[in-house]
Amino acid sequence: MKVFLIVSAIIILFLLGIRYFLFKIGDPVNAKLSNSYFHHYRKNLIVYSPMGNWFELGYFESDADVATFQPINIDFGKDKNNIFWKGKKQSVDYDTFEIDDSYIIKDKNHVYITNGKSFDLLEIIDGADPKTYQLLDASLKDYRRNNWFKDAHTVYYKNKKIEGDPKTFHPVNDMIAVDANFIYAIISYRGEGLEMLGVDEVIQKHKMIEGEIHPINESYAQIGNTVVSAFTNAEFEIHTFDTIKRIRKIDYWNVIVDHILINKGVLYPEIDAESFEIIENDFSRDKNSIYYCCKKIVGVEYSSFKIISDKYSVDRKNVYFRNAIVKGANPEIFQSASEYDVWEDGQNRYKDGKAISSLSKK
Repeated sequence: MKVFLIVSAIIILFLLGIRYFLFKIGDPVNAKLSNSYFHHYRKNLIVYSPMGNWFELGYFESDADVATFQPINIDFGKDKNNIFWKGKKQSVDYDTFEIDDSYIIKDKNHVYITNGKSFDLLEIIDGADPKTYQLLDASLKDYRRNNWFKDAHTVYYKNKKIEGDPKTFHPVNDMIAVDANFIYAIISYRGEGLEMLGVDEVIQKHKMIEGEIHPINESYAQIGNTVVSAFTNAEFEIHTFDTIKRIRKIDYWNVIVDHILINKGVLYPEIDAESFEIIENDFSRDKNSIYYCCKKIVGVEYSSFKIISDKYSVDRKNVYFRNAIVKGANPEIFQSASEYDVWEDGQNRYKDGKAISSLSKK
């Protein structure tokens, strides 16, 4: 019993020691307003620790005045003299600083953003007028509403100044925007795969067209008898028809205008639009043929066709890479090899649809 008490006392002292030397945060300053601002466990100071998870997310010992400090929201706070963000003092005008219901951060001099070059310092939006800076259109839905702003003279996309008339500018969907004078392409990314980069640009592409404006889906828009898209390699495509009676949405990349398929902004009149359907990834078909990226897979046997990856397919006779035959490959045993993006058929190894080495015994 005596040994048990001694061991228990050692464990308790050990735990208290851990608490004393490792724990940096004590009680929250105001749990209703923020779960990230705390009193220090041992010192008379304010600590900022995201969600109180100091062990994984760290903590910052602020120089805020302890007696007067109060959180404004999760990450912002103030004392009698200064404004703080993530526990760090910010160079803003204290008396006029505000964060409105749209999470616009401003004072009498500037509008600020939290996603600038420094992780704990507010950054000024160059040239933005704090008196008139506001949401472009509060009626826009969800994420789109918070991407677009304006002031008396300028339109801003994700807080970047762009061309456009603030009185008439509005996004039609994720890819197209318009104002009274022009049509704009909204470019979020450039490149593909590992080379894809976020750019967040809005580019003036074409003079405005007469006619009613309607989003078709998130990537196509109709303006009068014209269909516009902006996610292609050219970053803008426009197709004008004599009339448009019917538009059928298939998916993000494909729409059918009357009897014409448009895939990624390109017209494919040779594909039967009425029977067209997506099979998987970039593979599709109509009643006559099978396609890869809307390019016909020549000679493929419709009844035995099977997709085996995002780029390879087989039928009874051949292996296909995208829309071309892989010469000499055996479709019966063609399979993925242990090496990334390499395939084999018992005789040869293949990469990007071409034989790269032999598997035959020497």
